[in-house]
Amino acid sequence: MRLINSILIISVLILSFISCQTHPRSAVMFRGDAQHSGHFASPDIDTLHGVKWKFKTNGYVFSSPAVFGQDVYFGSNDSTFYAVDKFSGKEKWSYKTGGYVASSPAVTEESVYFISSDGYLYALERSSGKLQWRFNEGPEKHFSAPGVQGLQPKNEIITDPWDMYLSSPVWHENVLYFGSGNGNFYAVDANTGMEKWHVATGKAIHNAPTIYNDMVIFGGWDRFLHAVSLETGREIWKFETGKDTVNYNQTGIQSSPVVWNDRIYFGCRDAHVYALDGMTGKLLWKRFNRYSWVINTPLVRDSTVYYGTSDTHRFIALNAINGDSIYSKDIPAGYIFSSPVTTGKLIYFGGFNGTVHSVKAKNGEKVWEYRMDASVANRDSVLTADGGISNDFYRKVFKDGYNAQTHAVAMKGLYSVGSVLSTPAVSDGVLYVGSADGYLYALH
Repeated sequence: MRLINSILIISVLILSFISCQTHPRSAVMFRGDAQHSGHFASPDIDTLHGVKWKFKTNGYVFSSPAVFGQDVYFGSNDSTFYAVDKFSGKEKWSYKTGGYVASSPAVTEESVYFISSDGYLYALERSSGKLQWRFNEGPEKHFSAPGVQGLQPKNEIITDPWDMYLSSPVWHENVLYFGSGNGNFYAVDANTGMEKWHVATGKAIHNAPTIYNDMVIFGGWDRFLHAVSLETGREIWKFETGKDTVNYNQTGIQSSPVVWNDRIYFGCRDAHVYALDGMTGKLLWKRFNRYSWVINTPLVRDSTVYYGTSDTHRFIALNAINGDSIYSKDIPAGYIFSSPVTTGKLIYFGGFNGTVHSVKAKNGEKVWEYRMDASVANRDSVLTADGGISNDFYRKVFKDGYNAQTHAVAMKGLYSVGSVLSTPAVSDGVLYVGSADGYLYALH
């Protein structure tokens, strides 16, 4: 009898081992998963002790890191993608592309996937960084329009300087879904890099899609949130957001959609946060944010929607069912492009003024704030005493005219304070996030 029991135990162990080998862990991607839940299974970081380590690149780090196993994966605008040991901050490997990498990766047991501005979706071997395949999506382009943002000359086609991200691929059942600056949305086989289908929208798509039931949902600069079939790309529904053909300021979707309770939530440059019925795309409610963009992806938990705004620099909590206000906090973060994430009682996000913030989910009260070295060093030239973007800074930059050249100088000045446009990832009580100062930070 004992022998039979021993054999049974050994058999179970063998089967469990085989199962682990044949069923790899789920993929990790922007905000954790294919629904962008933003929930990380980690202890709350109640007290900030400081920088555990920081890893230097030679470009802005707008890419949001993904933590898988023992490593952190992210891209940099120095045209390189990196794998870094999450405990020591030491480089494991790096891969050079032909353009900047402002895409957040999707990571599986075998592979890492991301997009470069050179127009390729890359698949690298996760353990070594060796190229497995790459898919040519065509020339990567930013959104552009006549006199965009009111820049002069009014009738000249100008690239929007606030279109700074690339689409982040989502992995689902061995298929990658992602958008492109050429206006196409793609489904590509994750094993071979072969295209399954694509949908043409005509305008740049630079957010991360989300998976809901048998649909993939994405938005772009065509102003529509699209829901299409996972299998064929056939349109199931689409929802139109605001239109601005004067300055092209209050138009376009940069926020990624998030799924909660059969509803879809997303922010828009038309200054609204929207809640839609997931099956039909019908509007359930919308919230206006005083002409302030909502670039970040809302966080939804415990029947509450959380998000940050740009010019009004508010951190806002709404009732997820009806959109009623729960609280609205003035946050000294500059513009909030970084998307909020949570570990339970606390929420974390970055600010354009080179800060990382932790607040209580229940009331938005500050728990701690970390300020990048660049934010301290360059504060007086760009920021106000309370951490906002200084009007004097803008007046000095634009004294010779409001055009593409002076706006480029303004953006460089803003980034000089170590702007945090990257969305944090949290693992084992450590927060990982990129900065425009060129570093990936591990805060604990």
